Amino acid sequence: MNSQLVEADERLATVFSHFYSVQLDKSEPAIQQQLLPNYELLLIVNFGPDVPFSLGDNHHTIHQTAVLGPLQKMLTYTLPPGADVIVVNFTLNGFYRLLGVPMQQLKPGELYDPDILLDKSCFQDLWSQLSGMQKQEDRLELLTDYALTFVKPSEAGALSLLDSVNYFKNLALDPVKLLAQTNQVSTRRIQTHFQTYLGYSAKELSRFLRFKKVLHFLYQQPPTTIDWHDLVLTFGYYDHSHLIKDFTYFLGISPRKFLKQIATGGVCISKSGKFY
Repeated sequence: MNSQLVEADERLATVFSHFYSVQLDKSEPAIQQQLLPNYELLLIVNFGPDVPFSLGDNHHTIHQTAVLGPLQKMLTYTLPPGADVIVVNFTLNGFYRLLGVPMQQLKPGELYDPDILLDKSCFQDLWSQLSGMQKQEDRLELLTDYALTFVKPSEAGALSLLDSVNYFKNLALDPVKLLAQTNQVSTRRIQTHFQTYLGYSAKELSRFLRFKKVLHFLYQQPPTTIDWHDLVLTFGYYDHSHLIKDFTYFLGISPRKFLKQIATGGVCISKSGKFY
């Protein structure tokens, strides 16, 4: 398997964080992998055989180009022999800035054809150009040029969200109220901004960020040294069942099963955007 992670052009760093490309020789066996939720949107461009994947009970197949996200559940996918895929990992309001599609139109767990979202055939045309290129670096250069051509500046409403990083670092704060007070608008307006630019609520984001801290903590600890009671207190959960509820919601598995999956090396954590 040949895989690489390529950082976004610095001019696009606030639009998407990186490209992830992977290619399998036709003689190699299929590979199944899992990607942890990151609340970011993915654009997948597939040049090889169809790629099956699942999000909870939702099962899909990627043919050529597809939009998925924001990724709120564990993603399980299978790379078939001859796989040839590029994934663009958008951050925050990056997808909205590039395509102008309100994020609340995208339901978690669903797969979308970007040309249907735009009511244009531009991504089919882009795929045709990309598929004719032999070198991966040429493909990434064309995707970068495409993004630089069409990306728009952040709207004022989105900028207020991007400036609210510190509000989410303290779980005792109510970020929506603070944002509303700072920008002298209603809390309803702030909630609408979250759905339009990011595709989820402030409450969902706060819940996920706490859970993500738990995951990173578990990745850094030997399984035999974990004190579950101390972990519950450290990260502000009511009790152990509250923690299990988040594991079930985001990953569909128990904390102990997650530790077993870490040990096998089959779980990937996406490179995060700066906001997270």
